[in-house]
Amino acid sequence: MLQWPNNCNISIWLLDKMHQATLFVCLLLGLFVTFASAYNGQDIYAEPNCAIVEDHARKFRDISDPTHYWVCPEGQEKADYIQCPDNYAFMEPQQECVVWEEWKWLEPYTK
Repeated sequence: MLQWPNNCNISIWLLDKMHQATLFVCLLLGLFVTFASAYNGQDIYAEPNCAIVEDHARKFRDISDPTHYWVCPEGQEKADYIQCPDNYAFMEPQQECVVWEEWKWLEPYTK
């Protein structure tokens, strides 16, 4: 025969466990929201947030189109979207457009 803690009936015991589980889930959700909102990094797949860019000479690659890159001119809120010359693609480490034969895929990163 099953014995419930503290000689409680099953409904009170289950309500207590559900209350504990709800509090735990709320705590996890709160931590997730806190950490997610604290991240103020650069989205690597989209236009850079020029408000947080400190190096205005830096060029940002467009992950979906290697023939383009972004720049944040000082004093501008929106980035400029620049196209490489024909038969060229942008390489972020070199910070320039290179001929397609020299271009290679690199894993994206943020700074």
